[in-house]
Order: sequence, then C-alpha cells, then structure tokens
Amino acid sequence: MSTLDFKQTIAFVNLANTLDYQYAAKKSGITVDELVRIIKALEEELNVKLIRPEGGVVELTEIGAKLLPLITEIAQKHAKLLSVVTDYRKKEVEEAIKVTVVPGFANYQAAPVVKKLAQQHKMNIVEDVDPMAQLQQGESELAFISYAGKLPDDFEVLSVGTDDLVAYIPARNPLSEQKELTLTDLKTEKFLTLNHQNPFAVFVQQVCAAAGFDPYSVFEGEKGRTLVNMVALGDGDNLVDGTINK
Repeated sequence: MSTLDFKQTIAFVNLANTLDYQYAAKKSGITVDELVRIIKALEEELNVKLIRPEGGVVELTEIGAKLLPLITEIAQKHAKLLSVVTDYRKKEVEEAIKVTVVPGFANYQAAPVVKKLAQQHKMNIVEDVDPMAQLQQGESELAFISYAGKLPDDFEVLSVGTDDLVAYIPARNPLSEQKELTLTDLKTEKFLTLNHQNPFAVFVQQVCAAAGFDPYSVFEGEKGRTLVNMVALGDGDNLVDGTINK
C-alpha cells in the first residue's frame, strides 16, 4: 500500500496546476532538481507515469489528471494537519512559563534539574546576558542568575547551589595546564571582561580587589559567549562564573 508524504503531494499539486517546473519548485520551497526527484519517486511509488514532457511543454498524463483531485485533497489534509500542529506548538510556547538563564547555563550543576522541570511543567528556557533585566521588564516569570546584587523587595531569591569561579585561559598560556587556579595566579594576566556596569563584572572586581589586585581589562564585552570565543582565539583571559569544563 502506498503512503504519500506531504512533500510529494504538494510538489505534484503545484506542478500539475502550473505545468512549470521552475514556478512549482519555488512554490514548494525546493529546487527544480529536488522537484524532479520527488515527482519521479512518486511515480515509482504509484507505478504510473503522472507527468509527460511534450516538446519542452509539461503535460499531465491521463492517469495524472485523474489522480490530481485525489492528491489535491490529500495535500489539503496534510496542510491542515501541519497547521493544527503548528498552532498547538505556538500555543504551548505562549502558555509556557518563561525562564531566562545566564549564557552557558548548560554547564551549571542545576541545569539538568531545571531542564527536567521544564519538560514536566511547560517551561520555556531562553539564554540572556542579563536575566535580571528580563525579569524586571516582565519578559520572563523566572530567572536563573549566577550573581545578584541588591534586589527589589518584591523579588524572591532561591539558592539552588554554588559554583566555582572559572577562568577561561588560552591553550598557549601555561596556566591552562592547571586544574585549579587561585585569583592571585591571575594577578599579572590580561583580562577580557564583561561591561563594568554588569552586576557580575562588579562582583569580579570586588573579589579580585579582595585578593589584592585590580584585573587589567584589555576589552569589555556585553556577552560572555563572545568573550569566551575571543579567548579561544588567544586574545586574553576571561574570568566568568559557573563550572565549565575545559
């Protein structure tokens, strides 16, 4: 028994209605070569010839013309099915509790637990460089943050664990061979840091000052991921938080 898929039905209907491979391929969102392969596969599956090229002009065969209304109906049902599924998924996302997390969230010990909760309770997790701002602006209902300064009185903080500070070190730097570092190990290094107004950047300044030095920043960025990529290219050290494997 033959089972037609959506690509086959929509491709055939578009070609049958336009009799133009270029236009039908464009309407189907595929290339002409893909369209030719799909029609050929459909003909082989049905074991009949549906399209007959006549002197460069595309024509339907007799059986192709007879099958067109039936395949059109199947294509319409396929389209309706996809529309229902798409609307359902969209509704799920809109109704889900929005949780904003810090970049690199997957590396935190709490990440597996939060992700499991997200699956069980319709939570939509998105990364943002400033989860607190998303929370304050009403863009999310919950925020997973790595460090918090003074919070508004109506905000509740729940601690889900602690993580060590992590320094991203270029591979060529001898310090990259060490499994653990102290802040004083980084005293003479050049840093790529988050914008000095970022709450975590302020925290890094404070802990470095407590260790007896002021980190020498050669570049300030807005996103931690960008800084990490720069470090990977050997541009400097980047002090961030979270337990992240080398």
